[in-house]
Amino acid sequence: MDELIERWHKFAGQSKEEIVAQFNDESRSLFAEFFTKGLGDTGPQGAKWASAEEFAERVLDLRSNERAWSRHLGDAILRAQDLADEGQVEKAKQELIAFRDTCPWIFFADIAETQLQNMSD
Repeated sequence: MDELIERWHKFAGQSKEEIVAQFNDESRSLFAEFFTKGLGDTGPQGAKWASAEEFAERVLDLRSNERAWSRHLGDAILRAQDLADEGQVEKAKQELIAFRDTCPWIFFADIAETQLQNMSD
């Protein structure tokens, strides 16, 4: 999974024009694999893109969404740690559970679950 994320970040970190120029089977396959493994959804896997521009916009939107949820995860972990440090372990756990249960990204939800399990140990 780490290798997939690394390839995705390198690809999706480019400008729209650079992504448009790489509108091919390999880039569409990367998008579909990341979407499926990241969100657990087969949505655009076989999608017919109207244009290279539409594809590039979807790539950039997906990367933006991933970044936003990554920040949310960091915030949830920090809030949970602060609560735990204050002796409010149940509230800390609820913070992580709320994130886990609402996050569409599988690997971020898994990290929240791991943090939750670490609090229970």
